[in-house]
Amino acid sequence: MAWLYLVFAGLEEVVAVMAMKYIGKGRKAIPITIMIVGFAFSFFCLSQAMQTLPPGVAYAVWAGIGTVGITLAGLLWFKEKYELPQFISLGLLIAGIIGLKLTV
Repeated sequence: MAWLYLVFAGLEEVVAVMAMKYIGKGRKAIPITIMIVGFAFSFFCLSQAMQTLPPGVAYAVWAGIGTVGITLAGLLWFKEKYELPQFISLGLLIAGIIGLKLTV
């Protein structure tokens, strides 16, 4: 169950960070609300995961899911461009997350 909490925490972090992108555009109340609720839920889920998982592992996986998730969101929603070294680095990050999952 801790790993499921961790996945939800990472995904909510992505939602909250994506909402930040829209705060400077037009109406601010909706993206600010989404950001606050997203981070609150993310930290709640992270704290639940840390009840079972070592904090260092939980935090590293949470940050990794967020990094990979917001990068993919940037590619899909914001049409950001990335070079091969960035994709290789993301692959290494994913491999690290999988390695942590397999060893804890």
